Amino acid sequence: MTVPLAAGRPHWVRIDVCDGSGREGAGASAFLLTGPDLEKWQSPWIGRDPEPGAASSPTAVPTDLARSWQTMYSQPPLQLRRSFTLRGTPAFAVLHISGRGVYRAFINGTQAGDEQLSPGWTDYESRIELASHDVTALLSEGENVLAAEVSDGWWSGYVGFDTRRHARLYGDAPQLVCLLEVVWNDGSSEVIDTTEGWKEKPGSIVMADLLMGEYHDLGLETPGWDRPGFDDAGWRDAVVLDHDVSTLVVASGPPARALLDLPALSVRHVGNAQVVDFGQNLVGHVRLRLRSQPAGAVIRIRHGETLDGEAVYTANLRTAEALDIIALGDAGSVEFEPRHTVHGFRYASLEGVAGSVALEDIEAVVVGTDLLSTGQFSSSSEMVNQLYSNIRWGQTGNFVAIPTDCPQRDERLGWTADTQIFAPTALFNSDAAGFLRRWLVDLRTSQSRDGSVPDVIPLPPHTTEFSWGAPAWGDAVTLVPWAIYRATGDESVLAEALESMRRWSDYTAARAPRGLWETGRGNDYGDWLSVEAITDPALVATAYYAHSSEIAARAAAILDDADQASVFRARAEEATAAFQRSFLNKDGLTHPTQTGCLMALAWDLVPAGLVPLVRDQLIADIESRSRRLTTGFLGVALLCPVLATHGRSDLAYALLLQEEYPSWGYSIRHGATTIWERWDGWTEEHGFQSISMNSFNHYSLGSVGEWLYRGVAGIDQAPDDAGFADLVIRPYLTHRLDAASAEFLAPRGLIRSGWSRQESGDVEMSVEIPPGCTARVHVGREIVQVGSGRHSFTVHAVDAMPQTADE
Repeated sequence: MTVPLAAGRPHWVRIDVCDGSGREGAGASAFLLTGPDLEKWQSPWIGRDPEPGAASSPTAVPTDLARSWQTMYSQPPLQLRRSFTLRGTPAFAVLHISGRGVYRAFINGTQAGDEQLSPGWTDYESRIELASHDVTALLSEGENVLAAEVSDGWWSGYVGFDTRRHARLYGDAPQLVCLLEVVWNDGSSEVIDTTEGWKEKPGSIVMADLLMGEYHDLGLETPGWDRPGFDDAGWRDAVVLDHDVSTLVVASGPPARALLDLPALSVRHVGNAQVVDFGQNLVGHVRLRLRSQPAGAVIRIRHGETLDGEAVYTANLRTAEALDIIALGDAGSVEFEPRHTVHGFRYASLEGVAGSVALEDIEAVVVGTDLLSTGQFSSSSEMVNQLYSNIRWGQTGNFVAIPTDCPQRDERLGWTADTQIFAPTALFNSDAAGFLRRWLVDLRTSQSRDGSVPDVIPLPPHTTEFSWGAPAWGDAVTLVPWAIYRATGDESVLAEALESMRRWSDYTAARAPRGLWETGRGNDYGDWLSVEAITDPALVATAYYAHSSEIAARAAAILDDADQASVFRARAEEATAAFQRSFLNKDGLTHPTQTGCLMALAWDLVPAGLVPLVRDQLIADIESRSRRLTTGFLGVALLCPVLATHGRSDLAYALLLQEEYPSWGYSIRHGATTIWERWDGWTEEHGFQSISMNSFNHYSLGSVGEWLYRGVAGIDQAPDDAGFADLVIRPYLTHRLDAASAEFLAPRGLIRSGWSRQESGDVEMSVEIPPGCTARVHVGREIVQVGSGRHSFTVHAVDAMPQTADE
């Protein structure tokens, strides 16, 4: 019998395991806290009284911060407090809380939880996540104070790049909702919520915005405002602004946190500024200790990803100011750290600091969604290791609340194609399934009645330019759930998505008569940001229609929906026939770009008799360009796996290790520590690309990361496997690397695969297979079947040759 857990209560879970012979393992236990019973929730949304005026004058005259036209009228975050008295020490207390905006909650001066940027960004019009915290240890007998800061965040701050409707997309000002339940030893309880008793007055944070930055004026501080004993007689009453709490949902997926502190590597004077280099393009904020500054000093911190000469380059941020300011007032020494904003940067430019900033007085705080790391990769190549590092850092910086395209400029949107392209790599790197599934809820919610899937999720209100489904972008509704299923083996992700897959398939079918998708393709981005080659958008669209339909058919079959599987498969066959009819002739592809060939080969769109011809077209194109790529966002993930599968791992490695433009190595040779948005973000010949679109942290072109695990290190799975139970260990050996290894924490346990070349030319392989799994290990020309445990193999030199002799 299943017994539901009580709402809003702590619970301990213990798991004990034993093997087939009855031997017990160590077991494990975990603490969990259930969310509230939302059907009984009555606490309303509160905020600042919208009527102008204040109960008393500010404690000091605000400092002139020389605000721009964009931030001139941005209001200070809410500073809310509620004092209450407890008759004793509670047995248990839980705080359920959310915000329209970004909040930080405190009890008696201590922050409740360690999350950043809560509650994150969801489709606020349909759901806002509510977090729960065990705060028992923070309460005591007598007076207690529940307090909160709430800034604009995504709710009423700047979002995206549409300057016609750039802010206040969901509401005009931030709001708070919460409920503190205190449980006594006798089982009785009492509640402190947002119905009454709250006071509000702005404090030292005079402006906080995710894109523009955060401004502090220490002359406006209200010391002790979040602790007992503070006199709030001069504060205004907070007011109830909305009783509709129907959008509240219990939080799902991991929150964002401060993940890492990075020390500064160097500080140097450039003109009137001091430029700090943290050595890594990251997402987060600066923590700065200021010492012995003159009264009235105003310090400005500008953020940028790279340098233009010696100065910090900010032109590519477009309208995002990425500027933090602190006005010191009379405080000569202080530690400054913003909490309501994040920036994408490697460099910080400090203006207004008297004297030189010491290295130990400044560091970067890395902020990102707190995901368990599940994968690691290394090789004998410093360049490939840097590429892997760039991929990991790009994921960390762009997995902040939602999977974004870029973290620095005025965009930071959840582009659907970027996510579907990178999801397989992300799922190797980290336990990203819960994070992606939370995003998929908003994707399905935002899907139009006709089945169209918007280009960005969440879709900001009043946005129409992204509403029409585009090939590869809309296909995220099918391909992201499939990637999660393949990584985890969890069929429920397919069950949740199947209806949306059907609606998207219906939408596409209506625009692709006889399988050819020629019109009605929305924004039709094609193989976005390819170089020196443009693949026919109709080819891309039709290929994706065929591929997505085939994946949907497999999902329906797994869920035992034979009728729907039949519909999907018929559409896949029709689209494949249209592809062959429209884009193939007796010589292969009519316009054989690299991306066109890759899609045709990867997704079985070519009749068997033409496969060698299309393969040769792909190889000829790569060779004609001195072994360089032309693929954009959509084609790049297919490059190395298709070449290796079709007998040319030498070319796969040639592209992987290429250091001339265009290549991953070119950006690394010029200092990249994350993946660039475009191959030509900066070139020796032309310098910076257009500031209209040039991000230096954009994970899409890092989708090659999947092949580092599957192809270079060899951790792969059988075609019909899900959850890495039926493994295929097949590293593609090469003389251009001396060693490679990877590990992946799969659902059944840790998988390891590594190889190293000896002086004799032999290759030593080591493999670790978790319990309950089997693996087919490719040892030279031999395939060895193994079970769980650690295994070692030797590939003799004669069998360790590359796939072609010209490597």
